[in-house]
Amino acid sequence: MLRLPENLRAELAKPYGKLYRDGERVLERVSEISTAKILAVVGDFVAYCAFKVGILPHIVIVDGKTLREKNLELEVPSEYEKVQVENPPAVITSKLIKELENAVKNAEEGKKSLIFVIGEEDLAVMPLSILLPEGSLILYGQPREGVVAFMIDQERKLLVLKLLKQMEIVEESEEIRKLGVI
Repeated sequence: MLRLPENLRAELAKPYGKLYRDGERVLERVSEISTAKILAVVGDFVAYCAFKVGILPHIVIVDGKTLREKNLELEVPSEYEKVQVENPPAVITSKLIKELENAVKNAEEGKKSLIFVIGEEDLAVMPLSILLPEGSLILYGQPREGVVAFMIDQERKLLVLKLLKQMEIVEESEEIRKLGVI
């Protein structure tokens, strides 16, 4: 398990990709979607926006909350394989990494996965960006601002790995080793 240290919080609050604004139909403007090898969305609002405009991402990661509060009514299409995983706020558990690995494998086989996180899903972007193949796209919510499009390439993978290595290792695991953190 990895824990987010206080000194890294401000760094991770910055958008690490192109920021799109414009409310519920924002994803209609995200040009990167059409070229993405695998499309993943992290966050209830982003998932809601995707489904609203008919986009069915390969991977959807939600926690039932928006801005850590209210619940959006998220109607998940039937083609999604759904799993639940516990992941407390400000940590990345080995179980979350394992479910992300499974979701990437499913996406590569053309299947769709929804991971419902009991706790908080925000940090899932980090291990997911290491696990996804280059040319994939992660869309995640930037609180009170919009949606960030994070296109995966070698440079971004190295940036995320550098950030992950600054996190506190609470418990070593095979999943954390596979990410390259230890």
